[in-house]
Amino acid sequence: MPRSVLILHNLPSAEPSFREACTASDEGVLLAVRHVAKALQALGTPHRVAGVRRLADLPAVVSAGSETIVFNLVERLDGGAHECNFVPATCRALGRACTGGSTESLELTLDKSLTNARLVAYGIPAPPGVVVPVGAPLPATLPEGPLFVKPLCSDGSEGIDANSLVRDRCTQLAAAVARVHQQTGQPALVEAFIEGREFNLAVIERVGKIVPLPVSEIDFSLFPPDRPHFVDYTVKWQPGTIAGQVSPRRIPAPIDAVTTARLQALAVRAWQACGCRDYARIDTRMDAAGNVFVLDVNVNCDLSPLAGLPAALTAAGISFQEFVEQMIVNAECEFSRRGAEARRVL
Repeated sequence: MPRSVLILHNLPSAEPSFREACTASDEGVLLAVRHVAKALQALGTPHRVAGVRRLADLPAVVSAGSETIVFNLVERLDGGAHECNFVPATCRALGRACTGGSTESLELTLDKSLTNARLVAYGIPAPPGVVVPVGAPLPATLPEGPLFVKPLCSDGSEGIDANSLVRDRCTQLAAAVARVHQQTGQPALVEAFIEGREFNLAVIERVGKIVPLPVSEIDFSLFPPDRPHFVDYTVKWQPGTIAGQVSPRRIPAPIDAVTTARLQALAVRAWQACGCRDYARIDTRMDAAGNVFVLDVNVNCDLSPLAGLPAALTAAGISFQEFVEQMIVNAECEFSRRGAEARRVL
Protein backbone atom coordinates (compact mmCIF):
# COMPACT_ATOMS: atom_id res chain seq x y z
CA MET A 1 0.00 0.00 0.00
CA PRO A 2 1.42 3.46 -0.87
CA ARG A 3 2.58 5.53 2.07
CA SER A 4 0.05 8.04 3.40
CA VAL A 5 -0.01 10.00 6.66
CA LEU A 6 -2.66 11.19 9.10
CA ILE A 7 -1.47 14.23 11.05
CA LEU A 8 -3.35 13.81 14.30
CA HIS A 9 -3.65 16.66 16.81
CA ASN A 10 -5.71 17.61 19.83
CA LEU A 11 -8.62 20.01 19.60
CA PRO A 12 -8.97 22.76 22.22
CA SER A 13 -10.37 21.42 25.48
CA ALA A 14 -14.10 21.61 26.15
CA GLU A 15 -13.55 21.00 29.86
CA PRO A 16 -13.26 24.02 32.22
CA SER A 17 -10.10 22.77 33.94
CA PHE A 18 -7.09 24.88 34.87
CA ARG A 19 -4.86 25.26 31.85
CA GLU A 20 -3.60 28.80 32.33
CA ALA A 21 -3.59 30.79 29.08
CA CYS A 22 -3.90 27.49 27.19
CA THR A 23 -4.80 29.22 23.92
CA ALA A 24 -1.09 29.85 23.38
CA SER A 25 -0.06 26.19 23.68
CA ASP A 26 -3.05 25.08 21.57
CA GLU A 27 -1.88 27.51 18.90
CA GLY A 28 1.58 25.95 19.20
CA VAL A 29 0.08 22.56 18.31
CA LEU A 30 -1.57 24.01 15.21
CA LEU A 31 1.72 25.63 14.20
CA ALA A 32 3.37 22.21 14.48
CA VAL A 33 0.59 20.70 12.37
CA ARG A 34 1.21 23.23 9.62
CA HIS A 35 4.98 22.72 9.89
CA VAL A 36 4.65 18.95 9.45
CA ALA A 37 2.05 19.29 6.68
CA LYS A 38 4.35 21.62 4.74
CA ALA A 39 7.17 19.08 5.00
CA LEU A 40 4.92 16.24 3.83
CA GLN A 41 3.74 18.32 0.91
CA ALA A 42 7.34 18.97 -0.11
CA LEU A 43 8.02 15.24 0.17
CA GLY A 44 5.04 14.48 -2.07
CA THR A 45 3.46 12.36 0.66
CA PRO A 46 -0.37 12.25 0.70
CA HIS A 47 -1.72 13.35 4.06
CA ARG A 48 -4.85 14.24 5.98
CA VAL A 49 -5.16 16.46 9.08
CA ALA A 50 -7.64 15.60 11.83
CA GLY A 51 -8.25 16.69 15.40
CA VAL A 52 -9.54 14.73 18.35
CA ARG A 53 -10.85 15.89 21.72
CA ARG A 54 -11.35 12.63 23.64
CA LEU A 55 -9.67 9.24 23.50
CA ALA A 56 -13.03 7.59 22.83
CA ASP A 57 -13.26 9.59 19.58
CA LEU A 58 -9.92 8.32 18.29
CA PRO A 59 -10.96 5.05 16.59
CA ALA A 60 -13.57 6.77 14.43
CA VAL A 61 -11.20 9.61 13.49
CA VAL A 62 -8.37 7.24 12.52
CA SER A 63 -10.66 4.78 10.71
CA ALA A 64 -12.25 7.56 8.65
CA GLY A 65 -9.22 7.38 6.32
CA SER A 66 -6.90 4.70 4.96
CA GLU A 67 -3.62 6.31 6.03
CA THR A 68 -0.94 3.82 7.02
CA ILE A 69 0.95 6.18 9.38
CA VAL A 70 -0.22 8.51 12.16
CA PHE A 71 2.01 11.50 12.85
CA ASN A 72 1.10 11.98 16.50
CA LEU A 73 0.89 15.63 17.59
CA VAL A 74 -1.69 15.05 20.34
CA GLU A 75 -0.54 16.85 23.50
CA ARG A 76 -3.64 16.60 25.68
CA LEU A 77 -7.16 15.16 25.65
CA ASP A 78 -10.25 15.77 27.75
CA GLY A 79 -10.87 13.17 30.42
CA GLY A 80 -7.60 13.40 32.34
CA ALA A 81 -3.91 14.14 32.05
CA HIS A 82 -3.06 10.55 31.07
CA GLU A 83 -5.57 10.16 28.22
CA CYS A 84 -3.28 11.38 25.43
CA ASN A 85 -0.64 8.81 26.41
CA PHE A 86 -2.80 6.04 24.99
CA VAL A 87 -2.91 7.46 21.47
CA PRO A 88 0.09 5.39 20.23
CA ALA A 89 -1.27 2.09 21.59
CA THR A 90 -4.72 2.82 20.15
CA CYS A 91 -3.31 3.70 16.73
CA ARG A 92 -1.26 0.52 16.63
CA ALA A 93 -4.29 -1.53 17.72
CA LEU A 94 -6.10 -0.05 14.71
CA GLY A 95 -3.31 -1.25 12.42
CA ARG A 96 -1.51 2.08 11.97
CA ALA A 97 2.14 2.94 12.45
CA CYS A 98 2.60 5.90 14.83
CA THR A 99 5.40 8.42 15.19
CA GLY A 100 6.91 9.51 18.47
CA GLY A 101 7.02 7.94 21.90
CA SER A 102 5.27 4.75 22.92
CA THR A 103 2.38 4.69 25.36
CA GLU A 104 4.74 3.21 27.98
CA SER A 105 7.29 6.00 27.58
CA LEU A 106 4.64 8.74 27.57
CA GLU A 107 3.07 7.34 30.75
CA LEU A 108 6.42 7.18 32.52
CA THR A 109 7.62 10.66 31.61
CA LEU A 110 4.33 12.40 32.33
CA ASP A 111 4.82 11.58 36.03
CA LYS A 112 7.86 13.62 37.05
CA SER A 113 8.45 11.66 40.26
CA LEU A 114 8.43 8.32 38.43
CA THR A 115 10.77 9.79 35.82
CA ASN A 116 13.21 10.94 38.50
CA ALA A 117 13.09 7.52 40.13
CA ARG A 118 13.83 5.82 36.80
CA LEU A 119 16.72 8.18 36.11
CA VAL A 120 18.27 7.63 39.54
CA ALA A 121 17.87 3.85 39.13
CA TYR A 122 19.98 4.16 35.98
CA GLY A 123 22.64 6.20 37.76
CA ILE A 124 21.53 9.51 36.25
CA PRO A 125 21.45 12.48 38.68
CA ALA A 126 18.03 14.10 39.19
CA PRO A 127 16.94 16.67 41.80
CA PRO A 128 15.73 15.04 45.04
CA GLY A 129 12.07 15.67 45.73
CA VAL A 130 8.88 14.58 47.47
CA VAL A 131 5.28 14.32 46.27
CA VAL A 132 2.54 16.07 48.26
CA PRO A 133 -0.88 14.57 47.42
CA VAL A 134 -3.88 16.87 47.12
CA GLY A 135 -5.08 17.79 50.62
CA ALA A 136 -2.10 16.20 52.36
CA PRO A 137 0.08 18.16 54.80
CA LEU A 138 3.66 19.02 54.00
CA PRO A 139 6.03 16.15 54.81
CA ALA A 140 8.43 16.51 57.72
CA THR A 141 11.46 15.77 55.54
CA LEU A 142 12.19 17.94 52.51
CA PRO A 143 15.23 18.47 50.28
CA GLU A 144 17.75 21.01 51.50
CA GLY A 145 18.17 24.51 50.05
CA PRO A 146 15.78 26.42 47.77
CA LEU A 147 12.79 24.40 46.59
CA PHE A 148 10.84 24.25 43.35
CA VAL A 149 7.12 23.39 43.40
CA LYS A 150 5.30 22.16 40.29
CA PRO A 151 2.42 19.90 39.28
CA LEU A 152 3.32 16.22 39.25
CA CYS A 153 1.84 15.52 35.82
CA SER A 154 1.86 18.45 33.41
CA ASP A 155 3.62 19.55 30.23
CA GLY A 156 4.67 22.82 28.67
CA SER A 157 5.52 24.47 32.02
CA GLU A 158 1.83 24.65 32.94
CA GLY A 159 1.38 25.41 36.62
CA ILE A 160 4.82 27.05 36.84
CA ASP A 161 5.27 30.76 37.51
CA ALA A 162 7.55 33.07 39.49
CA ASN A 163 6.08 31.76 42.77
CA SER A 164 7.18 28.20 42.01
CA LEU A 165 10.63 28.96 43.41
CA VAL A 166 10.56 28.86 47.22
CA ARG A 167 13.42 30.36 49.22
CA ASP A 168 11.50 31.06 52.43
CA ARG A 169 9.82 27.83 53.54
CA CYS A 170 7.99 29.47 56.39
CA THR A 171 6.10 31.98 54.26
CA GLN A 172 6.11 30.57 50.71
CA LEU A 173 6.10 26.78 50.65
CA ALA A 174 2.59 25.98 51.91
CA ALA A 175 1.09 28.59 49.58
CA ALA A 176 2.99 27.27 46.56
CA VAL A 177 1.83 23.71 47.22
CA ALA A 178 -1.77 24.81 47.83
CA ARG A 179 -1.76 26.77 44.58
CA VAL A 180 -0.78 23.65 42.60
CA HIS A 181 -3.45 21.58 44.37
CA GLN A 182 -6.20 24.15 43.85
CA GLN A 183 -5.41 25.25 40.31
CA THR A 184 -4.48 21.91 38.76
CA GLY A 185 -6.13 19.32 40.98
CA GLN A 186 -2.83 17.44 40.94
CA PRO A 187 -0.30 16.39 43.57
CA ALA A 188 2.58 18.82 43.92
CA LEU A 189 6.19 17.80 43.38
CA VAL A 190 8.51 19.65 45.77
CA GLU A 191 12.10 19.22 44.66
CA ALA A 192 15.49 20.82 45.18
CA PHE A 193 16.06 23.84 42.95
CA ILE A 194 19.35 23.53 41.08
CA GLU A 195 20.94 26.97 40.91
CA GLY A 196 23.02 27.48 37.79
CA ARG A 197 23.00 27.14 34.01
CA GLU A 198 20.20 25.38 32.12
CA PHE A 199 20.88 23.28 29.03
CA ASN A 200 18.33 21.64 26.74
CA LEU A 201 19.31 18.71 24.58
CA ALA A 202 17.23 17.55 21.65
CA VAL A 203 17.80 13.93 20.69
CA ILE A 204 16.50 12.14 17.60
CA GLU A 205 16.54 8.61 16.25
CA ARG A 206 18.11 8.60 12.81
CA VAL A 207 19.03 5.60 10.65
CA GLY A 208 18.68 3.36 13.66
CA LYS A 209 21.01 5.45 15.83
CA ILE A 210 20.35 7.75 18.79
CA VAL A 211 21.67 11.16 17.76
CA PRO A 212 22.09 14.04 20.25
CA LEU A 213 21.82 17.43 18.52
CA PRO A 214 23.77 20.61 19.38
CA VAL A 215 23.33 21.76 22.98
CA SER A 216 21.04 24.72 23.66
CA GLU A 217 21.40 27.00 26.70
CA ILE A 218 18.72 29.22 28.21
CA ASP A 219 20.16 32.73 28.13
CA PHE A 220 19.33 34.11 31.56
CA SER A 221 21.30 37.27 30.81
CA LEU A 222 18.24 38.37 28.81
CA PHE A 223 15.94 38.09 31.84
CA PRO A 224 15.00 41.24 33.79
CA PRO A 225 16.94 41.55 37.08
CA ASP A 226 13.87 40.71 39.18
CA ARG A 227 12.84 37.62 37.18
CA PRO A 228 13.88 34.21 38.59
CA HIS A 229 16.23 32.20 36.38
CA PHE A 230 13.96 29.46 35.10
CA VAL A 231 11.49 29.11 32.24
CA ASP A 232 7.90 29.41 33.43
CA TYR A 233 4.68 29.25 31.44
CA THR A 234 4.70 32.88 30.34
CA VAL A 235 8.31 32.80 29.14
CA LYS A 236 7.56 29.69 27.10
CA TRP A 237 4.20 30.67 25.63
CA GLN A 238 3.71 34.44 25.77
CA PRO A 239 5.99 36.32 23.33
CA GLY A 240 7.41 39.53 24.75
CA THR A 241 7.65 38.25 28.34
CA ILE A 242 11.40 38.60 27.85
CA ALA A 243 11.67 41.92 26.02
CA GLY A 244 12.51 41.48 22.34
CA GLN A 245 12.81 37.69 22.66
CA VAL A 246 10.61 34.81 21.58
CA SER A 247 12.93 32.04 22.72
CA PRO A 248 15.73 33.16 25.07
CA ARG A 249 18.22 30.48 24.04
CA ARG A 250 21.73 30.23 22.64
CA ILE A 251 22.41 27.36 20.27
CA PRO A 252 24.98 25.96 20.03
CA ALA A 253 25.62 26.76 23.70
CA PRO A 254 28.87 28.61 24.49
CA ILE A 255 30.57 25.62 26.14
CA ASP A 256 33.71 23.63 25.38
CA ALA A 257 33.82 20.33 23.52
CA VAL A 258 34.32 18.27 26.68
CA THR A 259 31.23 19.76 28.36
CA THR A 260 29.23 19.34 25.16
CA ALA A 261 30.14 15.66 24.95
CA ARG A 262 29.32 15.14 28.64
CA LEU A 263 25.88 16.73 28.30
CA GLN A 264 25.09 14.83 25.11
CA ALA A 265 26.14 11.51 26.66
CA LEU A 266 23.91 12.22 29.67
CA ALA A 267 20.98 13.01 27.37
CA VAL A 268 21.43 9.72 25.51
CA ARG A 269 21.48 7.83 28.82
CA ALA A 270 18.26 9.58 29.92
CA TRP A 271 16.69 8.72 26.54
CA GLN A 272 17.57 5.07 27.00
CA ALA A 273 16.44 4.96 30.63
CA CYS A 274 13.00 6.29 29.72
CA GLY A 275 12.54 4.17 26.60
CA CYS A 276 12.34 7.15 24.25
CA ARG A 277 11.85 6.77 20.54
CA ASP A 278 11.96 9.07 17.48
CA TYR A 279 12.53 12.42 19.22
CA ALA A 280 12.67 13.98 22.67
CA ARG A 281 14.13 16.92 24.57
CA ILE A 282 16.05 16.44 27.80
CA ASP A 283 16.25 19.45 30.12
CA THR A 284 19.23 19.72 32.47
CA ARG A 285 20.80 22.07 35.01
CA MET A 286 24.46 22.47 35.94
CA ASP A 287 25.31 23.74 39.42
CA ALA A 288 28.29 25.91 40.35
CA ALA A 289 30.44 22.81 40.93
CA GLY A 290 29.76 21.50 37.43
CA ASN A 291 27.36 18.75 38.52
CA VAL A 292 24.61 18.14 35.97
CA PHE A 293 21.07 17.06 36.88
CA VAL A 294 18.31 15.95 34.50
CA LEU A 295 15.19 18.01 35.23
CA ASP A 296 12.78 16.57 32.69
CA VAL A 297 12.49 14.14 29.78
CA ASN A 298 10.08 15.54 27.19
CA VAL A 299 8.81 12.78 24.90
CA ASN A 300 7.05 14.10 21.76
CA CYS A 301 8.34 17.60 22.49
CA ASP A 302 7.10 20.71 20.68
CA LEU A 303 7.69 20.74 16.90
CA SER A 304 6.38 24.25 16.17
CA PRO A 305 8.86 26.33 14.11
CA LEU A 306 10.31 28.37 17.01
CA ALA A 307 10.58 25.48 19.46
CA GLY A 308 13.78 23.95 20.75
CA LEU A 309 13.93 20.81 18.65
CA PRO A 310 13.52 22.54 15.27
CA ALA A 311 16.18 25.05 16.38
CA ALA A 312 18.52 22.19 17.23
CA LEU A 313 17.85 20.56 13.85
CA THR A 314 18.83 23.79 12.13
CA ALA A 315 22.01 24.03 14.20
CA ALA A 316 22.84 20.44 13.20
CA GLY A 317 22.29 21.15 9.49
CA ILE A 318 19.24 18.86 9.30
CA SER A 319 16.20 20.24 7.50
CA PHE A 320 12.77 19.82 9.06
CA GLN A 321 11.73 17.99 5.90
CA GLU A 322 14.53 15.45 6.47
CA PHE A 323 13.42 15.06 10.07
CA VAL A 324 9.79 14.39 9.12
CA GLU A 325 10.85 11.84 6.51
CA GLN A 326 13.01 10.06 9.09
CA MET A 327 10.18 9.93 11.63
CA ILE A 328 7.92 8.29 9.05
CA VAL A 329 10.60 5.74 8.20
CA ASN A 330 11.11 5.07 11.91
CA ALA A 331 7.38 4.48 12.42
CA GLU A 332 7.21 2.08 9.49
CA CYS A 333 10.22 0.11 10.73
CA GLU A 334 8.92 -0.07 14.31
CA PHE A 335 5.49 -1.20 13.15
CA SER A 336 7.01 -3.88 10.91
CA ARG A 337 9.24 -5.08 13.75
CA ARG A 338 6.33 -5.40 16.17
CA GLY A 339 4.29 -7.22 13.54
CA ALA A 340 7.10 -9.69 12.96
CA GLU A 341 7.42 -10.29 16.72
CA ALA A 342 3.67 -10.91 17.00
CA ARG A 343 3.75 -13.42 14.15
CA ARG A 344 6.63 -15.28 15.81
CA VAL A 345 4.60 -15.57 19.02
CA LEU A 346 1.67 -17.01 17.07
